[in-house]
Amino acid sequence: MGKKRKVMAAAAVCVVAVFAGVCAYISGGANGRGERKRTVRIGVAVYNEKDAYISDICMYLDDEIRKYEKGHPDVMIRREISDAGGSQQEQNNQIERFISLEYDLLLVNIVDRTNASVIIDSASAAKIPVVFFNREPVREDIFRKEGIYYEGSNAKESALLQAGIIADALEALPESVDRNGNGTVEFAMLEGESNHQDTLIRSEWVLKGLDKRGVPIRKVVGATANWERGQAKALVKQWMQEYPGEIELIICNNDDMAIGSVEALDEVGEEAVAVVGIDGVDEVQKLVEEGKVLGTVLCDTKLHAKALMEFIAAFAIEGTREDGVELLDGRYYMIPLRVVG
Repeated sequence: MGKKRKVMAAAAVCVVAVFAGVCAYISGGANGRGERKRTVRIGVAVYNEKDAYISDICMYLDDEIRKYEKGHPDVMIRREISDAGGSQQEQNNQIERFISLEYDLLLVNIVDRTNASVIIDSASAAKIPVVFFNREPVREDIFRKEGIYYEGSNAKESALLQAGIIADALEALPESVDRNGNGTVEFAMLEGESNHQDTLIRSEWVLKGLDKRGVPIRKVVGATANWERGQAKALVKQWMQEYPGEIELIICNNDDMAIGSVEALDEVGEEAVAVVGIDGVDEVQKLVEEGKVLGTVLCDTKLHAKALMEFIAAFAIEGTREDGVELLDGRYYMIPLRVVG
């Protein structure tokens, strides 16, 4: 064989070797052991990604996914988040896309809790399990088909804990919530969406909790701020003008509205009004430490994320179904709550 032919032959061998190595890398991952990774695809549909609480859950879920993949190098979890921007029709379209692409599991933070049947029927027909989280569909829909679940927290309990924050503060330091000293707490209430179950329950049971603790109260004003910081801020600024010196406490159905309240009070120079929230987001926990928020109820986003990862592992990866998740009534996973304040 001539020198030129030997060089060409050697080059060909090198090309084949490199190609084989690349193939081995692709099929075996970075370790090159020739083990093909199992890929699972998770569709995460959220009602509004701008919601700080939902954003935190998604962020911590990514952390949980990375931890799982690190401990299970043979598994690759691909998750895609779709933001409905408050539109149920948009969310339905996004979920139909997940279904058409044959995703292994759907995690749904539904826009309209009364309109879950379309999602449930489509996913069930495709035999894809659905875990609704944080925004709970009506109970009849949860039991409408097999493979439908809910992960969240107890709205009534959160409201009673919020009432406890107010009552405890009144007992420990009366002027912190009764600044005019008349023995009655004059309050305003900022509520979530008008048709949302958590709005109805939290608004009702915080007042029942205060009554049970013997706290005299008078409602000055209330309005729906749809869980949103900006709407809450605008309402509180308006109230400070319309009811000067009358409002001693602002009860908020969630922390985003509590943040909006604090921002409004800061802008108008009103520091004596107490604010309480529910969720326990990091920003509000800092405001509690600074004394700008009386307290909040921690519905831990990290625990939400851990619970959702349990569903991913049990339903999309291990195939153990309900055996891999502790459920109430075979459908519900409820996380514990605690007071911050």
